[in-house]
Amino acid sequence: MGRRGENIRKRKDGRWEARVITGYDTLNRAKYRSVYGKSYTEVKTKRNLLLEDRLHKDEVQVQRCGRGSKITFEQVCNEWLGVKRMEIKESSYARYVHIVRKHLLPALGDCCYASVTADALNELLQTKLQSEGDKSKNGLAPKTVADIRSVLIQISDYAKARKYSSRIDGKIFYPKVYPPIIQVLEREEQKRLERYIFEEQSPFSTGILLALYGGLRIGEICSLTWGDIYLENNLVQIDKTLLRIQETDRLPGYTNKTKVLINKPKTANSIRIVPLPEFIINYLQTMKQSPEIYVITGTIFFMEPRTCLDKYKKVLKNAGINDYTFHALRHTFATRCVEMGFDIKSLSEILGHANINVTLQRYVHPSMEMKRRQMNRLKPL
Repeated sequence: MGRRGENIRKRKDGRWEARVITGYDTLNRAKYRSVYGKSYTEVKTKRNLLLEDRLHKDEVQVQRCGRGSKITFEQVCNEWLGVKRMEIKESSYARYVHIVRKHLLPALGDCCYASVTADALNELLQTKLQSEGDKSKNGLAPKTVADIRSVLIQISDYAKARKYSSRIDGKIFYPKVYPPIIQVLEREEQKRLERYIFEEQSPFSTGILLALYGGLRIGEICSLTWGDIYLENNLVQIDKTLLRIQETDRLPGYTNKTKVLINKPKTANSIRIVPLPEFIINYLQTMKQSPEIYVITGTIFFMEPRTCLDKYKKVLKNAGINDYTFHALRHTFATRCVEMGFDIKSLSEILGHANINVTLQRYVHPSMEMKRRQMNRLKPL
């Protein structure tokens, strides 16, 4: 098989196919040319010759007008997106396309790339932070602006690697990003929620219980089928997630702007096997269905995260609980584990964190109840 990023594959008819970007259409979609061969080596050779031919044409253009002096910011963005498309997950690519099309091209797309300065980028980012159009006088969230900055830096690095003329030589503005507020259900609220779940015993409530006692994310819950749960071993396997992403390759007349994607989780660490408590297994035994059935719908049809969140809000309301994000269930699970003295390495792997530092920074902070307990140990001398 070809290495990642080569865009080489073996077809069902036995031939090998390589695809090379030859340009972009009016909708910013990459245009490809395919070459074929009887073996991987043959098709790679043809691919390299095609790439050399394209690079030669690029050099001729450079000699005519000066390297990068005529290329627009939009053209550089399109080239960069074409490269990234072969390197990253579809969901990540869709996010990059959204940032480029919504936040960068309207302001800089027609500019000659060689004329764009660090000051111009800083002004753009600061404007985004302070005010985004007439509808939002408060501007974008710092995390969103930081994501835009990250894309700008990657585009700049790509242009430098291509040796395009550039005036982006200063520091790029970085907004101060505050850590997210971690929501955790109070113990009494958790009791009320569990009581409601055990009384209702619905497929959707089963999903909430798995989030509360397994630390699963909303996309993981939505993609979970009964085939992923091994009751005989008290395990649940997490190897996919469900999300809705922007459609990046809309054809003329195609009105859908987004699509649902069931894919592997974002990171390799998120692919994991989670052991479940015995009482959860006993509950699941009463709800068990055939392997192809989605856990939270009880049917062969999935539920989208947005719909899941709406139903979750209704459950909280019916259970008489304050408004919490769905992710608060995962935070609650992790917090209770820490309070009970869980081994941090084990907890980190159960949560699918990249390393224990993420777990330590996010969850190993004493709750107010634990602080009170420690303070009450103090006695007069």
